[in-house]
Amino acid sequence: MRIGIDAIHISRNLKGIGRVERSIVETLAEASYSHEFIVFLDRDPSELGLPKCDHIAYSVNKSNSLVEWEQIRLNRAARKHKIDCLLTLSDRVPLLYSGQIVLYLFETPDRRRELSLTHKTARFYQRASDNLTRILFPISIKRASLIAVPSIFTSTEIQNKYGVLDQKLMVVPAGVSRKFCPANASAHKERVRKRYGATGRYVLHFASDDPRDNTETALRAFALANIEKDIKIILIGSGYHDQDYFAQIVAKIGLNDRVISVGHVEDSDLVDLYQAADIYMDPSLYEGFGLQVLEAMSCGIPVLCSNTTSLPEIAGNVALTYKPNDIRGFADGIEYLMFNTSQMHLMRDAGILHASKYSWNKTVEQLVSLCEHAIG
Repeated sequence: MRIGIDAIHISRNLKGIGRVERSIVETLAEASYSHEFIVFLDRDPSELGLPKCDHIAYSVNKSNSLVEWEQIRLNRAARKHKIDCLLTLSDRVPLLYSGQIVLYLFETPDRRRELSLTHKTARFYQRASDNLTRILFPISIKRASLIAVPSIFTSTEIQNKYGVLDQKLMVVPAGVSRKFCPANASAHKERVRKRYGATGRYVLHFASDDPRDNTETALRAFALANIEKDIKIILIGSGYHDQDYFAQIVAKIGLNDRVISVGHVEDSDLVDLYQAADIYMDPSLYEGFGLQVLEAMSCGIPVLCSNTTSLPEIAGNVALTYKPNDIRGFADGIEYLMFNTSQMHLMRDAGILHASKYSWNKTVEQLVSLCEHAIG
């Protein structure tokens, strides 16, 4: 059987979904399957550092936009390579493709669009893309042969919203790459902190002007926490598109000399930042899975996160959870952990054990099985 993997987000999306596609490809390269896998990209795989192996071939198809990719380039490439089943993580399937499709959906786009409209953060391209998705997503749901989702929460949401039948839907949790592991050497942590300008301890947070990340709540909670003033908060990610507005927020909260923004980082640097952190804070308004929570746990970092959407399910009982806009609660959590070393050690050990249950080998095995089932 020939299975196609839509991996466009590896080169387009520096957040979670691109890293999920990369993990799927890397795991397939290490596995032993009788199937042939064709990975569809818009950049040379060597530029992206993707693995080479006998049972994976790469098909590079240049594209100017995601819409062009989804509806034209991917359809043509899948037909050209005579794919039996296409696995995609996109909200919008190629409508003219007539073969079997397995969707791996990490969230429903409706909630993302609602939050963007409420907070008025979406730029023109994102608004146009969201409007197109609003039209095509229900069609994609019907068009898909089978649908995989990473959490019970997302499964319930899709069933309630779109009436998807149980037999078409399967919960397939994502995994945590083995590269996300603890580092016990204090010298390593000191080197990482020095590299990023944190002279001592720090809290880690993924930040952007996407309202789901709830970055302003994270900053306000950090500022409110009664902790030593040399403790920093390091922000990973795209940050705010309007840097002047972000600077005003930081200044208003009084964190000018305590915020370090590092932007997007490579996975190796991300692992370092997790390993050297004291706390990972994620007051997210909406998560279909919560990959970063598991990555932080896998690196031995205590987690503070929201108690909403999929996060309680994914974090289990090994994180401290609060309502997403509970600034006082998150501040208390920071204080509690910073002054309670024994609790940090307990959460560290429990988090490592909990995250170890999420394996990419298991995830990919289930996804391949769904593709086999779709073909019949």
